[in-house]
Amino acid sequence: MSEPPRPPGADGQAPAGPGFVALNRSPGFWATIGYAVVFGVVLAFAALAFLGLIKGGTNLWFTLPQNPGWFDGSLWWVAVTAGAGLVVGVMRRAFDVPIKLPGTIAELKAQRVEPSTVPAAVAVSLVSLVGGASLGPEGGLGMMGGGLGTWISERRKLPEEMRATNTLSGMAGAYGGLLSSPILAVILVLEVARPKAARMADTLVAGLLASTVAFAVYFPIAGSTFVGLYTLPSFKYKDWQLLAAIPLGLVAGALALITVVMIGLMAKLTAPLVKRTVLRSTVGGIAFGLVGVALPLTLFTGTGQLATVIHDGTALGAGLLIAVVFAKILVFALCEATGFIGGPFLVMLFIGGTAGTAAHVLIPGLPEGLAFTAMFAALPGALVAAPFSLILLGVITTQIGTLQIAPVAVAVLTAYLAVSGSGLLMRLMSRARKPSPAATKPATEPTAGS
Repeated sequence: MSEPPRPPGADGQAPAGPGFVALNRSPGFWATIGYAVVFGVVLAFAALAFLGLIKGGTNLWFTLPQNPGWFDGSLWWVAVTAGAGLVVGVMRRAFDVPIKLPGTIAELKAQRVEPSTVPAAVAVSLVSLVGGASLGPEGGLGMMGGGLGTWISERRKLPEEMRATNTLSGMAGAYGGLLSSPILAVILVLEVARPKAARMADTLVAGLLASTVAFAVYFPIAGSTFVGLYTLPSFKYKDWQLLAAIPLGLVAGALALITVVMIGLMAKLTAPLVKRTVLRSTVGGIAFGLVGVALPLTLFTGTGQLATVIHDGTALGAGLLIAVVFAKILVFALCEATGFIGGPFLVMLFIGGTAGTAAHVLIPGLPEGLAFTAMFAALPGALVAAPFSLILLGVITTQIGTLQIAPVAVAVLTAYLAVSGSGLLMRLMSRARKPSPAATKPATEPTAGS
């Protein structure tokens, strides 16, 4: 007697027919899901502690004026930033932190974070950010999340592909807390990392689960979110805005190139101090502290300061805003070159958003929401092949509306095609790698986000 037909999926597998794809057919799928839940819980509390210490520390040492203009900083800040540089140098020497770390983008692309460097590097990153360094917390959080995923996978001798998935889901969990947006965290990780097609489904599900769990733990405690973080005046979409987005994207691309050049220049200028770890970071702390006294908006990650730029941009004036843009590029490169550790994304968002506000002040007919959001997303978009993530980030943080997304997309694509897509960035980076004829040692390779 023949066995009656079994209903589709009764054996726990997806129906075997055209058009059906089983998400759990890869080996170790359910183990990966279990790890993702653990990563989400652990990294939510890690993000709460890390970001809470940064906020508490900066509030302890620094008090920004209401309308920070020229030379509105306190000379006391220089003592704080110099002290932070001294501690950073001592910690790097004591814990033998490598002179050059891969950086946030490189770790995402490699889908691996060296576990042995994580504790010391995260501690140095915490001191850097508490000390006012112009870097982002995503560097330390990414190392924690990716390092945890890599460490557990290698300790349990898991296959390489499963290790890569765990590393990325750990990073998604860490960013789910930072961004308070599970979908954005996952899209950003996947778009930058580009995992192999065979593991894409597993990584997508695991990353989304880790970031959602992290959000579920983080948000009720922190109560903060990137959704609507920057309130901008609404504007009605008009066709001419698509054309206006092109020069905005080109200016954002030019600023991105200036940032890369400045990173390389600062690396070469500080090269003689590379082996003098403590002196190098102390000098760096004094230098960016002095810039902070002259232009207080250049300190810190830029997330809170960008709200000030939006609210008081017209009162501050285009000249001051433009000065802040270039000074922020300078101190970011200086922090990178002198041993401070952090991420590049939030700093680049600040530079782009401030430049967009300056464009609106210079050209009042250009809607502030358009100029700000377009350059906010386009500047990092010029350097990182993650256009969808950056467009989504701009829309989530500003809530500008559905039709208004189109010019933002044009600006991001223009910046990327002009800088990275054209090969201009690669040629610039290749040139920066070459030592000068008089140099006795090869120059340090410039990176964004060490």
